[in-house]
Amino acid sequence: MTITPLQHASAGSRRREAAGQGGLVFRRGFSLVELLVALSIMTLLLGLIGAAVSAARTTSKRQATQLLIEKLDAIVQQQFATYSSRTVVLPGGVPAGFPGAASYRSWYVRRNLITADMPDRWTDVAAIASGTTVASGTSTLPLTQPQRTYTAILRGMNASGSLPSDTYSGAECLFMIVMQGGIANCIDCGELKTADRGDKDADGAFEFWDAWGNPIGYILWPAGLQLPASTTNGFFSTGGRALEQAFPPRGVTPSPALGMRPLIYSAGPDGEYGFNRASEASNLLAGTGSFVGFDCGNPLANPTQTMASPEAAAAAVTADNITNLDAEAKR
Repeated sequence: MTITPLQHASAGSRRREAAGQGGLVFRRGFSLVELLVALSIMTLLLGLIGAAVSAARTTSKRQATQLLIEKLDAIVQQQFATYSSRTVVLPGGVPAGFPGAASYRSWYVRRNLITADMPDRWTDVAAIASGTTVASGTSTLPLTQPQRTYTAILRGMNASGSLPSDTYSGAECLFMIVMQGGIANCIDCGELKTADRGDKDADGAFEFWDAWGNPIGYILWPAGLQLPASTTNGFFSTGGRALEQAFPPRGVTPSPALGMRPLIYSAGPDGEYGFNRASEASNLLAGTGSFVGFDCGNPLANPTQTMASPEAAAAAVTADNITNLDAEAKR
């Protein structure tokens, strides 16, 4: 008598059952609903991954742009700080109306030295090249080395004398003063030699570019600047950063910088800068007669014509901007 193990019998039973069904074993597949659910989950996961990757890229670009702005700011601030102790020999007597030589000397430092050494528009560079520096109706100071450099650059760019486009003039002047023999002469800007750059408006003048491929903006006298973007407070009028009283009033000897500092900024991811510079020509020439230029950058001289006032709907436009003053604005 042969005893067959139960498991063998079971296996045989399964084989007989399969044979009785034609030798085929059918397994249940996915239903349409299950497939749709699976596809929905996969789509959701891919969307989340895509959003995370996009956010990471944006963060990386912001960090790279901020780092570039910080490098530029360090060079500009180093130069800007020298004017607080700068003195000049006045060319001629003090015009009538100035309270004294000290006030006139401070005006000359701010108007003729700072604005000419660190220009943010080509019209000022053209004024330097013409021999009138940036003030009219007065005698002028001898050109500094940076000013002579800018004159040579402008003349070399276009022998006909026409100026580059105004579209990115601030960005182009920033590149010039930092990289082409102006205030820095590349002594402190070795790391900037690998920064992204280009000629966005194809006018022959280069700009530094942010991580989104847009020129890094520059405003020397950013009167009316509002930071952070969610407020309407004048940055240089609040939080211990107030300009000298009344900028100051005539009759009070001003210091050269008046509490204001240059603005260096990126448009951010949306490519929109959000600062209105349409009235800067009127603002830079505020004053009459011997006082032409006395109120250079003065937000009180022409309150409706400030150089860095936000455009309409500026909060939305400037919310993603990156500037050299962001850290201080947050404090």
